Amino acid sequence: MDVLRPKILNIDGRQYRLNTADCCPNLCDETKPHNTEISESLPAYVERDDFEEECDDLNIYMEGGRCVLKLEVPNTFYGLIIGRNRENIKNLEYQTKTRIKIPSMKEKNIITIKGEQRAHIIAAKSKIDAIVKRGRVKQSMTHFVSLPMVNPIVIDNYLAFKKMVLDECGQCRGVTELLFQDQLRLHLTITAFVLCDAAEIKRAINLMDQCENTIIKPMNLKSLDILVSGLDCMNDDPSEINVLYAKVKSPEIQMLADKIQTFFEDCDLALPPRSNHVKLHVTLMNSGFYKYQTSVNGDSGKQSHLTFDARKIIEKFNDYTFGTVQLTDIHLSQRHTTDSNGYYKSSSVLKL
Repeated sequence: MDVLRPKILNIDGRQYRLNTADCCPNLCDETKPHNTEISESLPAYVERDDFEEECDDLNIYMEGGRCVLKLEVPNTFYGLIIGRNRENIKNLEYQTKTRIKIPSMKEKNIITIKGEQRAHIIAAKSKIDAIVKRGRVKQSMTHFVSLPMVNPIVIDNYLAFKKMVLDECGQCRGVTELLFQDQLRLHLTITAFVLCDAAEIKRAINLMDQCENTIIKPMNLKSLDILVSGLDCMNDDPSEINVLYAKVKSPEIQMLADKIQTFFEDCDLALPPRSNHVKLHVTLMNSGFYKYQTSVNGDSGKQSHLTFDARKIIEKFNDYTFGTVQLTDIHLSQRHTTDSNGYYKSSSVLKL
């Protein structure tokens, strides 16, 4: 091999130089997996040493002379970890010098990783975490942190707005009653994420409690009266929009929302916002509501309206005032659910 032009291997977006047997005999002498094609294309691989310091809190224990880690992973992601014909898991085991046991559907969601060295276990965990993180992005959001924005005045004004829009703008492309938010579900969304099983929901509830103690209480919020007034949309072309929303301005609530978003982002549950701040808005009309209602009713053939024309709505009602809401609590809400009060079912509620 030309040492000045070594072969390069790409793994998870990183590039690694392939050394010869003379340079790295330990790697080349490793026992190869049954799939010879895999063993020839992928050298044994262990994550960098400083992962040891990052993972000091892992509950890795010894069993029969080998290191063992029990890793709780929702079964939603097992297919991604295993891969077609078990190719992914074979590659993963070979690269990290470990053996990985995926539980059956009847067992608890505990993946068992075994290896000769702690570093091998940490490498395997790191790769599994990366697979889960990539897979989670592709899942539909299941929960969101919300601030209910409902009171009798706002509800009455919203229903009046809805009636006027349907009466005066009902002929605009895509405008239909199915686009409108339910009047009892009006809310501000702070952040949203995917929770795949009871264990993840429990973790999110615990994180909400941490938010109360480390973010909400120290802020000592004073001004919780929020004016909901004016219209805007999520893109620059009001003739082709998915979401029409009412505007909200509150420096204190903006700061609170940004802190909560950052907290859940640091916990690897929430994705970063599109800008530097959470966009405070109260969704009024959303093409997603239309698609959800038609799918629930089994009328998938009517899902052609992916956008709607809101130019006339914005022109006529741009300065419409819905009212003032006094915020009282923050919810960990479940999508596509309805509680007895008409709002979304909540896994956790914090008082402001």
